[in-house]
Amino acid sequence: MRPADCRKILQTAFGNSPSSFRKGRAILSSIFNYGIRQEWCDRNPVLAIETPRIIEKPIEPLTLEEVQRLERAAERPEHRDMQLSLKLMLYCGIRPTEVTRIDPQRDIVGDELIIRPTTSKTGGGRVVPLRKVAPFVRRHKHALTIPPHWEQRWRALRRAARFRTWRPDICRHTFATYHARHFRNLAALQLEMGHTTPRLLHSRYLSPIAQSTARRFWNL
Repeated sequence: MRPADCRKILQTAFGNSPSSFRKGRAILSSIFNYGIRQEWCDRNPVLAIETPRIIEKPIEPLTLEEVQRLERAAERPEHRDMQLSLKLMLYCGIRPTEVTRIDPQRDIVGDELIIRPTTSKTGGGRVVPLRKVAPFVRRHKHALTIPPHWEQRWRALRRAARFRTWRPDICRHTFATYHARHFRNLAALQLEMGHTTPRLLHSRYLSPIAQSTARRFWNL
């Protein structure tokens, strides 16, 4: 196969999105590398295809009013089973996929949440302070659960909070932005987010906000 053939495959399967194209290129390249090791082919034509550059755009965090709308919606009887999930995403930066894998009775130890390698999206474990989630956890210690049919429950909560559109992982972006501005400790934030380098924090998560706004977020 020629590089042009590989490019056509990538464009057909992954489209023109630079991020998707890069992922597809990595997958196809690994296939050819495996073929070389097995002596099925003698070269990797994917290496001749340039890797598209991705310019990460910062994502604006939720406003304090939007955070309060979510919190108020979660206090309604029909959505109370989502309170813990919401607080872990907003105030601990836990990914939605990670929330669904958490066992609160096992993974919440004292005032910390243990994200185990089998729970983490990236396969690396980490320990996250509960901070303002800790009082809620102590009050409901024996009734902490992650509800079944979580995706549907999460969509229902957002609708109840009057969100017509939703940006993926916006709670995680909100946590990182307000954490960085208030605590001013990027090394700690990097560990809590589970990032191996600070590059992603600088390129996507650090939207400029007023320090007084960040202080209000942590004191809501």
